[in-house]
Amino acid sequence: MRLAPVFALLATPAWAEPPRLSLVFGADRLDAQSADILSTRRIDEDRGSALYIRLSPGFDASMRVLTTAHVGDTGDLRICAETVLEPIIQAPINEAVFVITDTDPTRIDRLQALLSGPTCAEVPGG
Repeated sequence: MRLAPVFALLATPAWAEPPRLSLVFGADRLDAQSADILSTRRIDEDRGSALYIRLSPGFDASMRVLTTAHVGDTGDLRICAETVLEPIIQAPINEAVFVITDTDPTRIDRLQALLSGPTCAEVPGG
């Protein structure tokens, strides 16, 4: 008896949310959704603001592997599919932690809203 092959298609809506945060090097990438963000912390100083982002510890090994393979390369850090930083990896990074600094606190406001909002929809002032 010969069995016919069975194909299964997973339907993904055309409006599917992009990853909330991504670190991309060509075809290699680390993608995190909103639930994967363990914490965000904002720091404001006279010279500007910083946004500290910590992914859940389950991402640490993937971060280490990705950054080890791309030492010396320029990555693409994205929040809601928007490039926010192009870091040059100087050494492997052992924890899934990102720090974004800017002298304009309104840009940090916008990134924080994208990370903490219910979706990656455009936020006011963007």
